[in-house]
Amino acid sequence: MIHNTLRHNKNDKGFSLVEAMVGMTLGLLTVLVVMQTFSVFEFQKQTTTAGSDAQENGLMAMVQLEQDIRGAGAGLINNNVMSCTTVNSYYNGTIPAPGMPTSGGFAPVSITDGGANASDTVTISTGGADSLGAIPANITVTMPPTSAEFNLSSTLGFNIGQLILLMQGGNCTVMQVTQVQSSALKIQHNSGSSAPYNPSTPPSTWPAYTTGATVSNFGSYTIHTYSIDANYNLQLYDSSTGTTVPQMTDIVRMDAQYGISSAVGVQPVSSWVDATSTFASPLSTDNIKRIKAIKLVIVARSSKKEIGNVTTSAPTWYDVSTGTTTSINVSYLPNWQQYRYKVYTTVIPLRNVIWANV
Repeated sequence: MIHNTLRHNKNDKGFSLVEAMVGMTLGLLTVLVVMQTFSVFEFQKQTTTAGSDAQENGLMAMVQLEQDIRGAGAGLINNNVMSCTTVNSYYNGTIPAPGMPTSGGFAPVSITDGGANASDTVTISTGGADSLGAIPANITVTMPPTSAEFNLSSTLGFNIGQLILLMQGGNCTVMQVTQVQSSALKIQHNSGSSAPYNPSTPPSTWPAYTTGATVSNFGSYTIHTYSIDANYNLQLYDSSTGTTVPQMTDIVRMDAQYGISSAVGVQPVSSWVDATSTFASPLSTDNIKRIKAIKLVIVARSSKKEIGNVTTSAPTWYDVSTGTTTSINVSYLPNWQQYRYKVYTTVIPLRNVIWANV
């Protein structure tokens, strides 16, 4: 009987099916671990980046507002300008001119209270660099409302295109210079396209100004209004351009308070008040003079919406002046607990008001 012996070639090598499946399983597990690690890292990176963006936006918003508020009232601060009880103004067919007060005088900073479920609005007024150091003049001949020319004790510091403020007995009127006659000591304020603040026919309610009325140089009067828009951007309205431009994103809350003195002419801040009740806009002339500082709170939100709730309680800020911690209402924001927040606060002195000793 012949027996055939099956011999294996030593060169025949490889993986069995079981070995191949074990290898694939180990490979898949390795890929799963790597992807899980990458996913956790990427999630953490996005959270960190979003938090960093919120921090930068909050800081930049605070710095911009602080710089603007510190210069509030430049060129406007004197007892005459701040004592207007009625303000008359015109601009391109509109009465009053946009941003101009109608009563209470020119406040360096005014706050519009937004209530519990909205941000406050902060408006800052300045007179422009061309009005700094200008000496007020006096009217030497009675000027009826229809007159386009008035005689002054001096025309020094007045230039074509500048805004001026006539003041007498609490009545104030804003006009724009169109001609300066230095030798004759006269200024004209004719109407026209180059002088949009001068009406062709002044309203009958505008007062006449008699001998002794004061004329102050406003220069290029500018209003900056900061507010939070519907998309939670800090936006700035600039009266010099007539435009509103977003400044920083993800600013969800802005609250402000007045730091007031105990009386007119007293400089130290004695208390902090909201822009409500007697300090609601428009401000009285006495209350304008009592405002010496602004307390500002800004809340920035991260742009990343987390999967679950990461903020379980309302953001807070610490009030150094009272030693208390105050909660900030953000519960009206959609899905507010799924975002992270940064809170910034500062106190800004109104140095032009303090230095003027009003």
